[in-house]
Amino acid sequence: MSDTLKNVRTVSRILGWVCLIGVVFEICLVPLIWHVDGWIDTSASQMTISIEELRALSGWQKYAVMASMMLPTLVMAYGLWRLRKMFLSFTENHIFQPAPIAHLKAFSVALMAQTLIKPISGALTSVLATITRPEGERVLSIGLSNAEVSTLFLGGLLLVIAWVLGEATRIEDENRSFV
Repeated sequence: MSDTLKNVRTVSRILGWVCLIGVVFEICLVPLIWHVDGWIDTSASQMTISIEELRALSGWQKYAVMASMMLPTLVMAYGLWRLRKMFLSFTENHIFQPAPIAHLKAFSVALMAQTLIKPISGALTSVLATITRPEGERVLSIGLSNAEVSTLFLGGLLLVIAWVLGEATRIEDENRSFV
């Protein structure tokens, strides 16, 4: 086995574990923001309402807001899970095969979907969190940053690369059948 393939396997094994940690973190992020003091300080720039307002919610409103906040994180958790599966395929020397390419496609679509869902989720969160307030005090907040635009382009780039790899694999299989 070449040194490059050994490096691919080693780095892929490490990145597979990093993806698994990322999946767990994504799933736990929103509950941590709600229930652990200090976590919100690092996430406050992405919140559409204050943590004090969130913690003051109760009943259906609290769970609806939490669910709306979980939408983008669950999409990203799925994407990271598929990316992990791609890396695990690489550790078994399945490089130019349909399965890892399909995992890369799924990750890129999840990355773009999460990026598009995030501002919608933020808007939904602000509406749900303030819906019981009197008229004039209700909030609809939506935003899109340069980071989200860059992430959309990155997701699109990864999707195109996955399509190109899939086509190359198909052509290689077709050429092998002629020989």
